[in-house]
Amino acid sequence: MSTTADVQPSTSVTVSVHTKGRNFDESAVDQWELKAARRALKNLKNVAGGQVMMDLLKDQIDAGDRYHKELVESAGGTWRESRTAFTVHGLTGTQLTAWFRGQSATGEFDDKVLLLNAHPEHYVEPPSYPGGMVETIGGHLTRFKVAMVPELPPLISEYLDPAYPQTLAQAELTLDDGTPFAYCVHQARDTETGADVVVRVIYPSTSPDSLIEGHCEHLAIEFRSWIRNAATAG
Repeated sequence: MSTTADVQPSTSVTVSVHTKGRNFDESAVDQWELKAARRALKNLKNVAGGQVMMDLLKDQIDAGDRYHKELVESAGGTWRESRTAFTVHGLTGTQLTAWFRGQSATGEFDDKVLLLNAHPEHYVEPPSYPGGMVETIGGHLTRFKVAMVPELPPLISEYLDPAYPQTLAQAELTLDDGTPFAYCVHQARDTETGADVVVRVIYPSTSPDSLIEGHCEHLAIEFRSWIRNAATAG
């Protein structure tokens, strides 16, 4: 029995599976594994949610606070973006914007299940926050508050793109001590077949590429889930 936590697939070995009266390749098993992982995560978040989860993760959350505070201080008020764009068919930008604003206009997501399950690394919404999350950012568990803001700071507002006239959200993200450490700039526009959507989180300029690129992937997972939720809501 291997003691390695994460078993990496060998490039020289392939596996075919024969079950349920059919033959399956590894892509099918990958999908089963993903479905099982999502099911397990939903169960854990339900059983150990709220303050229980906060207490379990306290040391990692505190370390994340220190990490992001250092990035803010070292950046000296300069910023860089993580950006992910979507081409959506069958749902307009107007529809998506209405749905998203309906869910998160105050910074607090209305449907907690949709919030937590939008991404595997959405661990918990801190019980004491009016809106916020504990999630993995740059490899660190990060606790933050979300506040929708009518205006963004000048350097952040430069990221707004007039080609996307609909604003899903513009928000300030703050650490537990109130330090702004990131901003959300999410926009959309209608197209003939649906929508173009661009979502950005703006981080301190000293954030490493691994943080920026990792959060691009995070945004892709998270917003694909919410786009699908919006389409299901009709």
